[in-house]
Amino acid sequence: MSPTRTRRVCPPRYANRLFCLTAGAYIAGLFGRMSYAAVMADLIAQEGLGKSQAGLIGTMFFVVYGVCQLLSGFLGDRISPKKLIFTGIIGSAVLNLGMGLSGASYPVMLTLWTLNGVFQSMLWSPAARVFSEMIPPTHRKRACANGAATYPIATILTYLFASALLHFTGWRADFLLSSLIMLISAAFFWVRMSFYERETEQRGEIEEITLTQVENAAQGSLIRTLIVSGTLLTVLGAVSLGLLRDGIQSWMPTYLDECFSLGASLSVALSIVLPVFNLIGVYLSKWIAGRFIRNELAGTACFMAVAGGALAVLCLTGMDNAVVSLVLMTLSSTALVGANLMIINLMPIHFGAIGRASSVTGIFNSACYLGSALSSYGIGFFSERWGWTAAMTFLLVFAVITLLTSLSGIRRWGKYRRNI
Repeated sequence: MSPTRTRRVCPPRYANRLFCLTAGAYIAGLFGRMSYAAVMADLIAQEGLGKSQAGLIGTMFFVVYGVCQLLSGFLGDRISPKKLIFTGIIGSAVLNLGMGLSGASYPVMLTLWTLNGVFQSMLWSPAARVFSEMIPPTHRKRACANGAATYPIATILTYLFASALLHFTGWRADFLLSSLIMLISAAFFWVRMSFYERETEQRGEIEEITLTQVENAAQGSLIRTLIVSGTLLTVLGAVSLGLLRDGIQSWMPTYLDECFSLGASLSVALSIVLPVFNLIGVYLSKWIAGRFIRNELAGTACFMAVAGGALAVLCLTGMDNAVVSLVLMTLSSTALVGANLMIINLMPIHFGAIGRASSVTGIFNSACYLGSALSSYGIGFFSERWGWTAAMTFLLVFAVITLLTSLSGIRRWGKYRRNI
């Protein structure tokens, strides 16, 4: 007889509101992560930072963020998501305030942004647990898929604010505004999440989960879970995915400014094209996944083929035309949204049955941001030494890696995944 588990989930009438609250808190928290990337081009232009120096600040953030994601993933399965998310937002808000008041001191900014990685790591894994385990089954898959929209929405908002503030004031105001937004959001989140926790405890429905034979075999160490489910190499694929996703977004303003002399403010404004199409890509990917994809790793392979193809064309045709370059990078970035939806948002749902949604999310997200760390410094290094064509070739190599690791796990993942 297959093992059966029970857990209490949020009353269905609160499901959409709980999703919006958690997603909104995460978006507010992302202001504290994206503020630096949004003003990096202005820091390079106005404060005399070298590209390698500026990239190192981002690299240290992503290294610490990635390492701490492992810890927050484990804690997320054991500690209330409310406490972790609230602590992460408050801590990041204080450090963004410090960045705005730092006076452009490089050692101070490097230290503050490195510490910011600790608090930012407390946001996504507990949010994924809310979507995968607290929201009732009838709303669960939609919540996890819609969670993918939080990143492009936050990017659009942060880059719009940054573009306006860079034009009228300067980079310091961006950090200060981000801090204020996070402090207000954290207080609201704590109050409302406390209400939903009480309602779940008192009036929540009981969900019964019968484990399959494969899920039962996957219990034990996290390594065993990844091997049995066929997702061990997906961790490597997530590294490459993070490098591509954040590398393109973080360096787009600098790339446009240096290659086409558009100026920092206009370059940041044009970079909003990426998250706008990424947001469209989230819902297009949801539609494609709902109609045609029955295996998330197969879907990842398809999306990576498109992203890699766009980068290959960009490398072969050169980067002499701003419009063509922007179109190709936008196409690649939009396809990466689909791959990100598969790995980061949809795959962890299938581990919720064995109580591993947060842990697996932490592993995948940690790997993703290890890639982000490599991109932040690596793209700056390649572009500074050998030019932007070399930097785009650097990205293309990692697109091929994610494609290959996804193809290798399709069969075993197909046996493990649940029909949700």
